[in-house]
Amino acid sequence: MTATLQTPPATARPVIPHVGIPGLRLVRSELRKITTTNAWWLFGLASVFFTGFALFINMSEAAQHLERARDTTAVFKPGRGMSAAEAAAARAEFTQLHDLHLQAVNAAGNIFTSGQFFGLLLVMLLGALVITNEFQYQTATATFLTTPRRTQVVFGKLLAALGLGFVFWLVARVLSLTAGLIFFDDLGLTNSLGEWPVQRALLFNLVAYLLWALLGFGLGTLINSQIGAVVTAMIIYLGGFVGGLGVFNLIRAYLIQSDWVLTSAVMMPSIASQVMVSPEKLYPEAASWWVGVLVLTGWSLVAGAIGIMINRRRDIA
Repeated sequence: MTATLQTPPATARPVIPHVGIPGLRLVRSELRKITTTNAWWLFGLASVFFTGFALFINMSEAAQHLERARDTTAVFKPGRGMSAAEAAAARAEFTQLHDLHLQAVNAAGNIFTSGQFFGLLLVMLLGALVITNEFQYQTATATFLTTPRRTQVVFGKLLAALGLGFVFWLVARVLSLTAGLIFFDDLGLTNSLGEWPVQRALLFNLVAYLLWALLGFGLGTLINSQIGAVVTAMIIYLGGFVGGLGVFNLIRAYLIQSDWVLTSAVMMPSIASQVMVSPEKLYPEAASWWVGVLVLTGWSLVAGAIGIMINRRRDIA
């Protein structure tokens, strides 16, 4: 007689419950990767410095403009040899410069959004670092293997980039609002926070921070090299603003003598962001603020979509 050995029934694997919401855990993980590096502190200090420097410049200019607007003894005197059209344009400019309400609104918009020029550049770089850090420190493979669902990982990185943009915006605005309120109270003027141009400047200043973080995220997916992504981001932002206006001015002067050429400069992302947050027109031929919103949103959505698609399909082995 032979004995038949029976194998014990397989026991089911114990289910280990996950603690917390998976999406939030991924976002916290991505934020921790950034905040545990020196880049976080360097970028934070740079943001505070540039905001403070911009506040000094904007409040100095505002004090001069407001003092001139308060001068009720000034009288318009057209220059010699001016044509009727030139005299009318000069009178209109004189009226604007001595309109205290208008100058107070413009000053408030500029002061309360101080530091935005370099602040947007910093959040763009941070958005790129959220992606490029994985390849710089060779942790991309471990990240995607730990969480096989790449879509969750990618959206976790995206939300982390947007969260960093919001934090940098919040810190800069707390500093600028505090200094601005003290500035207007010292001059005995209203802070103009109840005016729509100022509210719009603050609202779309936040939108700009989020969109530039999204642009940086998309750029980081296209360029894995951290140095390459940083250099490219600086060229796109700084070169796009200074060089972009220069190129469009040259085209306007020598090729197409039409004002729409200067208006079309809004297609550059860095110019679009400045157009949409300025309480007044950035320059006489500038596009309307809502055009800047649409242009920058379009660039950011395209960059973000490309980033998501690339990260879902990229070979990380």
